Amino acid sequence: MMGPVNDPKSYDALSALVFVLGVYEGVLPFPARLFDWQPLLSLTVRLSSPAWWIVSGLVVVVATVLLAQLDRAKRRRFPDA
Repeated sequence: MMGPVNDPKSYDALSALVFVLGVYEGVLPFPARLFDWQPLLSLTVRLSSPAWWIVSGLVVVVATVLLAQLDRAKRRRFPDA
């Protein structure tokens, strides 16, 4: 089990990772389908028609919730940061 995070930069790094994954897997498939792009690592672009909408939307929602939780946890752990 992972212990408490002792550096506010760790929360920033986790937030950056969640943001990048949320944009790449959740937001990018919409313009990719519209303009017929094939992003190299975007897995949701390779799904069939109704599934990619659901998965991309779900990724956006989960990333938004995770970013809010990480921000709340950072403010609670480091109130002056």
